[in-house]
Amino acid sequence: MELSSINHVDPSQLADFKADLFITGLGYESRSTTVARRFENNSCKKIALENSNVIKEFSYQDNSKYLEQQGFEIIRVESELPDVDAIFQSLSGDTINVAIDCTNMPPIWYYEFFKWFDEKQAGDGSVRMRIAYTMARYVRQPGSRKVKEIFDFLKDEVRPANGKKVALILGLGQEKNVSDSIFKIINPDLLYLYYADPPAEKRFVEKVLVNNHNLINEAPIRNLVSYPIRNAQTIYQSLINIILPLRNEYSIVLIPQGPKIFSVVSMLIHMGYPDIKISYPRFKKPPAADREPKDDPVVLDILFEGEE
Repeated sequence: MELSSINHVDPSQLADFKADLFITGLGYESRSTTVARRFENNSCKKIALENSNVIKEFSYQDNSKYLEQQGFEIIRVESELPDVDAIFQSLSGDTINVAIDCTNMPPIWYYEFFKWFDEKQAGDGSVRMRIAYTMARYVRQPGSRKVKEIFDFLKDEVRPANGKKVALILGLGQEKNVSDSIFKIINPDLLYLYYADPPAEKRFVEKVLVNNHNLINEAPIRNLVSYPIRNAQTIYQSLINIILPLRNEYSIVLIPQGPKIFSVVSMLIHMGYPDIKISYPRFKKPPAADREPKDDPVVLDILFEGEE
């Protein structure tokens, strides 16, 4: 199968989806079960993936109890990746509907879900995936975080740059000095900066612009790109419009900091254009903190279709 379309979904229609399987993550944050609660009336198979090193503080016990009461099968992920084959083995039919709440999932998990359908499923059927993400209320990040290194998220899948110039597409976060450090480490020939505007809260974009002021001055104004946090379809098209004219001349590095929906779209970009390198900064792990939900979840539909 291959990625056929990405469509924006109004959050009011989140649960208007007859899923065959619903997957979420068991976490410790107050926002962790927001999407699951929208699917209470859906009688599909439900799975909650639990990271082996999950922090069992804050709302963890309440979240665990709620998911068990709602009939979720809680699967502990002992290694880096869940057993994707085992999760999807029960799905069959010409049309499959899968709902995924990526709020508590590391990027490698939802990337592997996308990849499984993109690479391992043959035939002329289709799979529609409804992806949801619960945003968090704004919390001011005090001080600054030190970037230890930049690591390649999908290192084994990216072809060598072959001496090309480097174009960096960088998602801006609110932390001070982080994006500046990334820029200095990569030292790109061309820079594009992405930030959420409108974001979940106005204070976030204000902090992004203030704390990244010096780096913003390094990029031409046309290379400073705002994106609507609630419309992944628009984000995808914006990235494609920038990437396609650059691919022959530049080796492109995409670092999807910022809201998780930007990361989700970046994974879909990589599947269609595997020469795009996805990277992330590595930090010293910060102290755990609870994060409360903010407004309705962000929702998008992804359609995979078999080749005719």
